[in-house]
Amino acid sequence: MKIAMPDFVLECISLLETSGHTAHIVGGCVRDSLLGHVPADWDICTSALPGQMQAAFKNKVRTLPTGLKHGTLTLLGKDMSVEATTLRRDGEYLDHRRPDTVDFTLSLEEDLARRDFTVNAMAYHPRDGLCDPFGGQDDMSAGILRCVGNPLNRFEEDALRILRLFRFVSQLGFEPHTETLAGAKARKSLLAAVSPERVCSELDKLIMGRSAHKSLRLATDSGILSEILPEFAPAIGFDQRSPYHDRTVDEHSFAALSFAERKHSLRLSLLLHDIGKPYVATVDENGQGHYKGHARAGAEIARQILARLRYPAKTARHVEKLIAFHNKRLLAQLGVLRRFLGEHGVEFTRELMDLKEADNRAKSALCAERLNHYRQIRAMIEQILVAGDCLTLADLAINGDNLIAAGIEPSPETGRILRELLELVWREPEKNDRDILLKLAAKKLD
Repeated sequence: MKIAMPDFVLECISLLETSGHTAHIVGGCVRDSLLGHVPADWDICTSALPGQMQAAFKNKVRTLPTGLKHGTLTLLGKDMSVEATTLRRDGEYLDHRRPDTVDFTLSLEEDLARRDFTVNAMAYHPRDGLCDPFGGQDDMSAGILRCVGNPLNRFEEDALRILRLFRFVSQLGFEPHTETLAGAKARKSLLAAVSPERVCSELDKLIMGRSAHKSLRLATDSGILSEILPEFAPAIGFDQRSPYHDRTVDEHSFAALSFAERKHSLRLSLLLHDIGKPYVATVDENGQGHYKGHARAGAEIARQILARLRYPAKTARHVEKLIAFHNKRLLAQLGVLRRFLGEHGVEFTRELMDLKEADNRAKSALCAERLNHYRQIRAMIEQILVAGDCLTLADLAINGDNLIAAGIEPSPETGRILRELLELVWREPEKNDRDILLKLAAKKLD
């Protein structure tokens, strides 16, 4: 199979070869190309040492010394960048994350041997074709993720590879090889060596994959998810004892996530939305479970998780709020919905409805009718927006200056009056008229 490469990648390979060095594309870009996907990134491995690379590209391609210690230069094209790295052998991984030393080599196979999975250990040259010493193409055809060499050693070297395994399960839909999955499970305690930022990054990629449900199930059953999200552990296998739920909390959460569109904040919220249930659960005399306050408890637990994993504050606040509101009942009444839109914004309201629908689809058949209610609310929201109804003080036909111009002296009451007028037009939007509101404001001061 011939891989079509961007002109800039071909130019970089040509410049290296003209200077007397070997060069191949390598890793994920080869894998994705063979799968028929458009690679997000392009990487080159080369026999050229860092200084030799700089010489080969001098005055022809702009370079950034992004990782000279490990032999990596970033090559900057007009509309893309490429990482070029000297062929290397890794030394010992003393911290279970990065090699303590790196030795450069002229052997392409030695470089491929240090990589994590066979599907990522392939290289390609536009003239010489595919170099696949570890059977990556066969594993890819079989839909298998297999470590290069001994899985225990691979995960011992770099614990991040454990999370990458489950991320690739989600993104590619592949199955982990039995020995590879067993190796990840055996080395899961080493995940403590992975920085919170990297855990965050890998978790985000996992939940956004097309096979996120399968990956989360595997990660849960192998103990990996509890290792990075210990707060989620009580939800695993938790029987909800409810006619409205035919899944355990973990399975319900994974199913709800898989029913949602691939929007990051939505899927992250769905993963964590019921995390508070085991912490507030009670069982009545009939054996039925009740979870009063679970949304508020879940929002607080989520806040702690997202802070620990170094999520951006804006994302964390948004997700926390979605979880806190996920079981709030919204009435199909225009006045109620105008108030909610005004207080919480259009974007938040729409995403909350997305969350409610995905959540409901993962419940028992008893809840199916609720989807009609959600569709009705969505239609009413669009009706409100199309009509241009007043939702916030900024939409109100009058403001504080208008009150002063009308002879109403400014006072601490001014803000209260405007708020009361806003609440009025939420109920009766036709009264969002300057003259009507000024008259009403004057009456309120009499």
